[in-house]
This record gives sequence, structure tokens and C-alpha cells, in this order.
Amino acid sequence: MTRYGDIRRAKELTDALEKLRAWEDKTVKEKRALYKAQRGSSVRVKVNRTKGYVESFQLVGRIYLPVKLLSDSQTGSNATTLANTVREAVQADGRTVAVGFTLPTGGVLLDNMTGYRPARLSLTDRGAEVADSKSRITDLEYKRYDNKSVSSPFGSKNTGGETYAAAVAEISDIAAIKAFAQQEGNRVAFIPEVI
Repeated sequence: MTRYGDIRRAKELTDALEKLRAWEDKTVKEKRALYKAQRGSSVRVKVNRTKGYVESFQLVGRIYLPVKLLSDSQTGSNATTLANTVREAVQADGRTVAVGFTLPTGGVLLDNMTGYRPARLSLTDRGAEVADSKSRITDLEYKRYDNKSVSSPFGSKNTGGETYAAAVAEISDIAAIKAFAQQEGNRVAFIPEVI
């Protein structure tokens, strides 16, 4: 059985459905133009990346896989602060290493593995509430913030043999990450390694 409230919303939802269908009929170029127009003055965090390696959590032995790491030369105040917080957290205890690092005895660089996705730390800094918060698809109002996100891969620490769960616990316990997570609306996320 349906509730009367759902029935009363039928016209509103029918209008939204018609707008959704009209959106689906637009070309990719038209959709991108509408997205850019709505985004307005919001600026994405553009980070500088550099080549590096992380040690796998799941592969047996000291296996190092290539990744793109956050560079220590970031530009822009917001990008610099957020990117450096992430970079310093994942670099702790050698969880990321630069190209040309000293390979431990028995270690292997596995440069051509396909389908590998490293574990990642992601920080999302909640920005100010955006004034124009209508959906560009349905034209319905919703709350939206000018968020900034930065993520970086990480692996097992330099002693090797660290589990993913242990790495997440240690990174979560870093003072800068704890302070970041305590700010209202900020989010800390960990994405596990995929082999």
C-alpha cells in the first residue's frame, strides 16, 4: 500500500522525471557546459604528482609497484595545505618511496602489472555552502558545499609485512589526520588495494 504523502508528490516527481529524461537526451558537450556553469567559482584542487612506488599489502614478498605520488611542490594555498597533509600522512614510516629508492634485499620492482590499484588515503575538506544548489538535472533544491578532495596511494611500511588494517589504524592515529577529521563536515576515507 502506498501512503497518501507519496501520492501527493506524484506531480512533483513526474516533473522531475520529465526533466531527467530531457537531461538524458542532451549530448555530452551540453551536459559538460551545464556542469561548468553550475560549478561557478568553485575550483578543483589540482595537485602535482611524481613517480614513485608502494609495497603491496597482498602480494607475498617485498613487491613494489609503480604509482603516482603527491609531489612536495604544490601550488595554491588550499591545494598546498590539503595535499601536504595527505602526502605527509602516507609517507610516514616509508609507506611510499620515490623512484631510485634502495630496494631491500629480496625486493622486486614489478613495473608492468595490469589491473593493480593501490590502497589510497583520501581527505575531503568541506567548504562553504554553495548558494546556487539546484540540481542541473531535475531543478530541485539540495544542499551542496564547495568541497576539496585530495588522495594518494600508500603501501606497507618500510619494514615490510604490515597489514592493510594496521596501516589504516596507524595513519588514522596521526595527529594531523585526527585534527582534520574533527573539523565539521570533513571526511577521511581509506580505499583498499586491488590486485
